[in-house]
Amino acid sequence: DKLDKFANFLEPKTEEEMSTSRLKMTRAGYRGRDAVRKFHAIQFMLGILFLIFGVIYAIVASATGEISTAVLILAVVLPGAIGYYLPKYWIERRIQSRQQEIQNGFPDALDMLLVCVEAGQSLDQGIIRVSKELKTGYPALAEEFEIVSQEIKAGKDKSTVLRGFSERSGVSDVASFVTVMI
Repeated sequence: DKLDKFANFLEPKTEEEMSTSRLKMTRAGYRGRDAVRKFHAIQFMLGILFLIFGVIYAIVASATGEISTAVLILAVVLPGAIGYYLPKYWIERRIQSRQQEIQNGFPDALDMLLVCVEAGQSLDQGIIRVSKELKTGYPALAEEFEIVSQEIKAGKDKSTVLRGFSERSGVSDVASFVTVMI
């Protein structure tokens, strides 16, 4: 509720930027309604906090001895920049690790899905079974399959659901699978 006051300041201005930010947060595994707003709030707060630490360090360093102006400016600006870009780095690393996990687990998921379908289950039931079986080994992939099964249960069109799965995962093997399935 407190972030609603600062929504115009903390969120991207255009719908295109907002959807890009939302997709990044989804690929990182943050699916909440306010994920983009919280990300920008954390980014802003860390930037200010690290900037304050830089100012305190610069005050202490200049009081204890002679320090050049360039070093003083760097001591203030560098921590602020680090604090601002640290959440972006965190999100990018999280996206890479989730995509790697999905990439590594996808062949096993396809094998399990094939076994389920050959055993007589429908594709929908196979997806549910695969999502349950993959939870311990590949939780990100299991979560994606669970979302797919829930969306299919909710009555969405299978091609739309599969395209969403491809978009959320950001993995080329998943995109190829979705293309073949559609």
